Amino acid sequence: MANETIFGTKAKEYAFGRPSYAPAAIDRIAADILEEGDLIADIGSGTGIFSREFLVRGYDVFGVEPNEAMRSEAEKLYGENPLFHSVSATAENTRLPEHSFSLITAASAFHWFDIQKFHKECRRILKPNGTVCIIANARKADSFTEKQHLLCEQYCKGFESLTHGIDKTLRNADAFFNGNFCIERFDFPLTYTKQKFIARSLSSSYAPDKNTVEYEGYKHSLESLLDEVFPDNEILIANETVMLWGTVE
Repeated sequence: MANETIFGTKAKEYAFGRPSYAPAAIDRIAADILEEGDLIADIGSGTGIFSREFLVRGYDVFGVEPNEAMRSEAEKLYGENPLFHSVSATAENTRLPEHSFSLITAASAFHWFDIQKFHKECRRILKPNGTVCIIANARKADSFTEKQHLLCEQYCKGFESLTHGIDKTLRNADAFFNGNFCIERFDFPLTYTKQKFIARSLSSSYAPDKNTVEYEGYKHSLESLLDEVFPDNEILIANETVMLWGTVE
């Protein structure tokens, strides 16, 4: 399955269940990287979760997203905001104008990109001395995460780990930035209701498709696990936001 279609049936769960990122990380970007009037290209913008953080701060954001269902969710939320520009394109061919952006972001998306082609595209659309910022949430190991990992191994075809995205991002970061980047971690525990956590889990790329035995088995087993570990329906997940930023030469 092509990367552009992976989340086509999971867009609503994605929009409902996925969290944003540590406010301190976003404040760092706004304070240390951005200036008034800067344009932002949010690549792999999905349902607009990260785009929103800069829209509310008054920046023009070009959300580049190839998946129609995901892009549609973002357009429902932000389409009437004149600062939001929805673009149907890929990370490797954004169709954005040359040397126009001060900041390129990729939130929980970098691990899906062709790194070499994305690097070339960043160089094309960035202004001189522009910055690329990659951000992702990373769950910390605990007993609940270990139990969910076992459920994923049982029901989710293609499952690697609950941290596969950030793991791949960190493996590829040095090559992408040619070693010229900074990394910072921000403690950011995530709070969910049971409904939201299940939606977040079912929005994962490896989660079973709806109307399958595996989907029903995973959902039911996850509900039972949540009832066991979080009987009060207040779900707290140990997490940190990992942010990498630098230039591309």
